[in-house]
Amino acid sequence: MKKIRGIATSGGVAVGPLFLAEEKPDQIPLRAGKSAGEELRRVNQAREQAEEQLSALSAQTMERVGRECSMIFQIHIMMLEDDDYYDAICRIIQKQGACAEYAVWKAGRQFAAMFAGMEDEYMRARMADVEDIGKRMLHLLNPALGAMPRGPEKRAVVAAPFVTPSQVLAMDRSTVIAVLTQGGSRSSHSAILARALGIPAVTAIGVEYSQLKNEAAVIVDGFTGDVVIDPDEKTLSLYRGKKQLQSSREELEKLRGKPAQTLGGRRLHIYANIWKQSDLPIVLASDAEGIGLFRTESLYRDRTSLPGEEEQFAVYRSILEKMKGRPVTLRTASLGSHRQISCLAFAEEDNPAMGLRGIRYSLEHPDILETQLRAALRAALYGKLGLLLPMVTSEEEVRQARACLREAARALQAEGTPCRESVPLGVMIETPASAVIAGDLAKVADFFSIGTNTLTQYTLAADRSNPSLSTLYDFRHPAVLQLVREAVFAAKNAGIPVSVCGDAAADPLMLDFYLNLGVNALSVAPSSVLELRRVVREMH
Repeated sequence: MKKIRGIATSGGVAVGPLFLAEEKPDQIPLRAGKSAGEELRRVNQAREQAEEQLSALSAQTMERVGRECSMIFQIHIMMLEDDDYYDAICRIIQKQGACAEYAVWKAGRQFAAMFAGMEDEYMRARMADVEDIGKRMLHLLNPALGAMPRGPEKRAVVAAPFVTPSQVLAMDRSTVIAVLTQGGSRSSHSAILARALGIPAVTAIGVEYSQLKNEAAVIVDGFTGDVVIDPDEKTLSLYRGKKQLQSSREELEKLRGKPAQTLGGRRLHIYANIWKQSDLPIVLASDAEGIGLFRTESLYRDRTSLPGEEEQFAVYRSILEKMKGRPVTLRTASLGSHRQISCLAFAEEDNPAMGLRGIRYSLEHPDILETQLRAALRAALYGKLGLLLPMVTSEEEVRQARACLREAARALQAEGTPCRESVPLGVMIETPASAVIAGDLAKVADFFSIGTNTLTQYTLAADRSNPSLSTLYDFRHPAVLQLVREAVFAAKNAGIPVSVCGDAAADPLMLDFYLNLGVNALSVAPSSVLELRRVVREMH
């Protein structure tokens, strides 16, 4: 018997034989096309057909599992129509004289590599979406390419290097009892669909994937991330008797509009995280009570110039208006050399993860911060807005940021531009330093948000994007839990709200810990909102 661990992605326990769905990657050789015009015509035709298929998939998904998941394929349509993606395909055809198949394959490799190299987990998870779109285009250009891998003929745990959203949707629930992948993350669209379809899943098992053998007996625990290979009878008996916590989609839908409140009356607000404005429909469909974290650095990506005040104001205002009075927390742009931001020049750093980033970068570049603060203060007239500072390690950083906020408000008022005089200013507790001095930070902050992903990474010196460290990166580690306790106690003593975001916030087995501490809110992926609400409502 051998136990390995990945990331718990979709709740549930499955016991059965392994089916290795080793998909043969499409290796497209550089082959000359008939003419640039003809190959571009083929690409455009395939795009049109792909859009029709994705629209049909979106409608099918709406019928099967609801609006939130149907938006995944609407996002695929937007990615398919993305100018940068299309231009990359066209350039390969025009400059290399390549056929349409090679151009689509090559452009897909380039974009997948770009997403895979990003630090932010949400953006890394978009790699599977690019792969999905590319495979669809290839299959339309040539039916011998991009075909769906064969599924199991009998009930089995499907293991693969990674799975795309289309592959998850196509899985036969009569034979696929769980999914196990070498890569992936909880925030991927594939994971969202697995949860919606009730398929237990564990992702990111990394190098341990090589331990898997076809037909081997395996246990997959989608609640803890544990995977047991060739379990003994005692372990089999234990897992077979484990209570199944996951509810059906129909049961979860009944919880819309109801509070996340325990049987004993303890209340917990459950918010959603958002990466970019186009994610808003998924947030609205999730019935989240607000947006606990909007990562505004997305506004700076994939462009040659910085987003101006008017552009940012329009985005923030639109989100606030659509949230209709529900709270929205904007995190000031977490910029730095570790981010792929082409419109900014960054100095080379030996260790960018611990370099000039987050609030450090913003204070070093007050013009960029000022633009964002002005836009936020103006937009705050249209809803309930808060600002959150990333990578804080000292009181002085918060004081400086608050001074910048006051100055931005004064400047707007002097110009006669309508704005809020101020908005709540929070601190993201994501460094060990911020947790240790949380008592001091609580004196200068209006609220805390505990970023468990980065806090865990820094506390344990374990890069969460490194698959070989998946067993070390553990948000349940006593050191991490102690830092969370210190931050929550400091917030409670100061009388300010405190929320938790990141992977740990979405773990239903952590809810009792948070409620006992007195955490006010959780901020999670939209797909986790209703499931967490259900678990809270069943607790005492």
